[in-house]
Amino acid sequence: MFDDEKQLLNSDGAVEKQLRPHHEQLGRATRFRRRTVTVLLSLAALAFVFVAPALLPRAPSTSDTDDLQSSAGGLIDLTRLFFNALSTDHLRTNLEYYTSGTHAAGANKTQATHTLEYFEKQGIDAEIVEYFPWLNRPLSQRVAVFNSTTHEVLFEALLREDAIPGDPASVDPNNLAPFHAYSADGNVTGQLVYANYGSNDDFNALEQAGISVNDAVVIVRYGKVHSSVKVHAAELAGARGVLIYSDPKDDGYTKGKDYPVGPWRPESSIRRDSVLRHRIHPGDPLTPGYPSTKNSQRIDPDNAVNLCRIPSLPLSYRDALPLLSAIQNHGVAASNISSSWVGGLTSKGIEYWTGPSTLEVNLENRVEYRTVAIQNVVGRIKGWEDPGQAVIIGNHRDAWSSGASDPSSGSAVLLELARVFSELGKLGWRPRRTIILGSWDAAEYGLIGSTEWVEENIDWLRASAVAYVNVGAAVGGNAFAVTASPVFQNLLYAVTKQVPYPHSNETVYDAWLRQSLATSLDADASAKSRPAISPFELNGDTIAFAMHAGISSVDMGFVGSAGAQHSNFDSFKRMVSFVDPDMQLHLAIAQVWGLLAIRLADDPVLDLCPMCYAKDIRHIIRQFEKQMRLRRSASVADSVDMSTAKKLRRLHAAQRQLETNARIVEHDKRHLRSAYGEECQMTGRRRHASCLALRASINDRVSKLEQHFIDPDGVPGHEWYKHALIGPGPWTDASFQAFPGLAAALDTGDKGIVRQREKSIADIIYEAAWFLREV
Repeated sequence: MFDDEKQLLNSDGAVEKQLRPHHEQLGRATRFRRRTVTVLLSLAALAFVFVAPALLPRAPSTSDTDDLQSSAGGLIDLTRLFFNALSTDHLRTNLEYYTSGTHAAGANKTQATHTLEYFEKQGIDAEIVEYFPWLNRPLSQRVAVFNSTTHEVLFEALLREDAIPGDPASVDPNNLAPFHAYSADGNVTGQLVYANYGSNDDFNALEQAGISVNDAVVIVRYGKVHSSVKVHAAELAGARGVLIYSDPKDDGYTKGKDYPVGPWRPESSIRRDSVLRHRIHPGDPLTPGYPSTKNSQRIDPDNAVNLCRIPSLPLSYRDALPLLSAIQNHGVAASNISSSWVGGLTSKGIEYWTGPSTLEVNLENRVEYRTVAIQNVVGRIKGWEDPGQAVIIGNHRDAWSSGASDPSSGSAVLLELARVFSELGKLGWRPRRTIILGSWDAAEYGLIGSTEWVEENIDWLRASAVAYVNVGAAVGGNAFAVTASPVFQNLLYAVTKQVPYPHSNETVYDAWLRQSLATSLDADASAKSRPAISPFELNGDTIAFAMHAGISSVDMGFVGSAGAQHSNFDSFKRMVSFVDPDMQLHLAIAQVWGLLAIRLADDPVLDLCPMCYAKDIRHIIRQFEKQMRLRRSASVADSVDMSTAKKLRRLHAAQRQLETNARIVEHDKRHLRSAYGEECQMTGRRRHASCLALRASINDRVSKLEQHFIDPDGVPGHEWYKHALIGPGPWTDASFQAFPGLAAALDTGDKGIVRQREKSIADIIYEAAWFLREV
């Protein structure tokens, strides 16, 4: 954090601890808070009236530059200027730089320095912020099939990716050996068992089929659930080790031509990954809940709760073929469990069976753990009117290889936004609120850079952050995808309607809607009239901001051809050959990302939508009730009388109150526009003060609503996660779920715990509702 921001926080005081009494007891305290907030805002606004004209820089006029045109409403039209300033040549140059070599976590300080110097060259205040997490590096690996009686080795995996002529990324001498971040060091041997995608449901299916994985080495496919879920599920089932391979059915030749002829994953491609159990908590495993600064106290690794304890390795499907052959005709045919257990190697003569094999498999994973310095780069463009409020945009910089799509496409765009914001500054523009640019390190290991920064700056974030907008893999295909807090709904639709979709007559919104309808499984007709935005897929560097700090967050990008993820083939050559040859997708995401940042940083009244959130919660409650009924029908022996919880009456009542109070915010916005105008440009000091006070109140309510869904106690079993409405829970491996604490309570079978948890969540929603009334 910058020094003047620390001073600002200290002078304003820390964010008050939120109390959560039952909603019947909230009235008197709420009325007192409303009167207090109104008085303070009025005093602040009066002070602003007398002081601001002398101190604050004014927006440029048409006399400053011919490029800046005032709109009919008197607001500077930045959109055309911003779009015109973006350059595909600069985007290509940035991408070439970031993909010029492998830049793994803690081994990319040169790129951190380049990013810092680029920001500074644009006149942006910037700094490198270092943390010191515990990371592993590969030493030696082996996967071999042998006859335990004769000790004859029948197959030994190559564990390497092929060199591709004309693609220097494939022969970079710094390319990493195949390994998993945070995998356990070990050398294990056992019979081989195939467990599909390795989800908890898959291991349950094996048990029901009479197949034991105890003391076995398990082979599973990438996909469906996070790699850490696969390894941990295998560990709980008694396995000794796990091999995870990329099946062509998921991202290989069954999708189309593989690289270098097409974009899909070739036979030698190996997908590196992390097996850190980030559903327990992301970030440095030895500093849970607090930043891994140089002198931080660290726990013993044996006490780290988010580490898997059995070794694992990634494989190419070329190396997986002989292993799957070794279990053919052993155990149960995978198709007898489900057709979804059959992968794409049938064309190579593979019949998918469960095993166990009669042959033994040796898995050796030697890794070295040590404390490593990582570098975040944080830049700041100070706001002219409200510098104490900040919009944060970020992307992680580290990659398993050259990382053209993940994450270098996003890093290239982040630099271009820094340059264009600087160009706008030269023309006299400054954002109303501060813009923070974050280039995070060590995300691939477990979202470490962003998590440690959030943990260190959480008080400042809760006091000052308006929103976090993340773009990790900016361009991986041509389908626009967004996951976000519901408050962004209207703003995202508005912004994407202004951005042309490449090589078409559509806007990004049009393409997004078309793609969303093509993949939608939602039977709700109203959901089909607009593109889908789900908060449950929040991923990557948004997690610490949204789930721990309660900052409304967005993650977005173009997705699709994921056939090189985390391999040596995610290269500049592949990107410009098959994914985005003319950089038009990079340009489109730069336009969306930048325009969204400008709107959040510059709009006098934030276009954030509490009503959208309230309506989404209503839908979420109904979906949760549907899940409850399905689980009840699937488990007749459920000890909870589900009829008592068939209707979550407390949650429904709290949601209705939230929706009612969200209408007050909408009314206040309309009143502000009709009575004063959003810019508060009037000569009367009292009216000016009243306008500023009302505007500040609206912006505070819409930007801080998310924080009122934070439960200080956290999600049971996942206490680092503080969001009461969304988080990791027992009913899904693949993503976050609604009301994770209530789901965990239902699984206990204790009616009292269920009632208490529903009441607790309802109280949180009630308090958020009353916060929306605080004018």
